[in-house]
Amino acid sequence: ELFKDIQRKTGVSIILITHDLGVVAQTADRIAVMYAGKIAETGARRDIFYRPQHPYTKGLLHSVPRLDLEGADLVPIDGTPPDLFSPPEGCPFTARCSYAMEVCSRVYPAVAEVSAGHRVCCWLQDERAKRALLTT
Repeated sequence: ELFKDIQRKTGVSIILITHDLGVVAQTADRIAVMYAGKIAETGARRDIFYRPQHPYTKGLLHSVPRLDLEGADLVPIDGTPPDLFSPPEGCPFTARCSYAMEVCSRVYPAVAEVSAGHRVCCWLQDERAKRALLTT
């Protein structure tokens, strides 16, 4: 509430860095999801929470406790984060990603615009990957 009050009174932008997705959902207009120091996905609050595209963003959202669903379990993201003293060559999420392809570990993906203002860095957005997924 304090952040919203400050924004209303002063018109300033606020950059908030947090792991608390509840706070993000209540305060942010635009969100940048980062993994291992790199931006994986950016978009409006609605894009990130209702149309996530990066596997890490999806994993984050699935790992949030759901108090509105009785018996809902947390779904952790398998694996461990990469060593940032020796970062991977390609996408840093590759080792933990169930959709990883060979190219993911070798080349960092380009930024793909999913829709106006919604961008993601993931090889799954490449047309070749989309075609391959449709045929499997």
